[in-house]
Amino acid sequence: MIDIDNKLERKALIERYLEADTTVAEERALAEYYAMNQPDADEDAFAQLIIASNPALKCLSNSGEQEFDRLVENRHRIGFKRTLRWVAGIAAAIAVVAIVRASIVSYINNQCDITPMEIAETLNTLMNLSADEIESITATPCGKNVLITAKMKDNSSSTYILTRDGDALTTYFAWRNQ
Repeated sequence: MIDIDNKLERKALIERYLEADTTVAEERALAEYYAMNQPDADEDAFAQLIIASNPALKCLSNSGEQEFDRLVENRHRIGFKRTLRWVAGIAAAIAVVAIVRASIVSYINNQCDITPMEIAETLNTLMNLSADEIESITATPCGKNVLITAKMKDNSSSTYILTRDGDALTTYFAWRNQ
């Protein structure tokens, strides 16, 4: 069997091919070699000839292989970003459930006048006002009121008091820590 990677043996096989003295298997081996490897300068014309006579092997070229690898890599990158978005969304949903649950437990224990739905609406309003600046929000019932503390990404915090004036629900800005 001929070592197709050995240039001398490959040249001998090329000469036999040009004299029409090769087998189908040897011709296929030459075509596959040039489809997968960059031909030397002195073999370039022959490589084009042999590949042209075997059009099914054009898909095996290095450029096609590189394009396939690029597409697969992009697919994995897109899949990772999509997974990361899902994880972030699930984490945010769990945080909201935890806050609302804590508010409900405190509401039951302290007989707070403010409903968990009102607390959730207030938290949502605060998040919408400055979602890019807020890192986390906590709601802590305190007697008939609720203290809402927003921790900012710059490590400062703002505290609000959620209270009821008669039938109206009111939010007061209490203080800001730097």
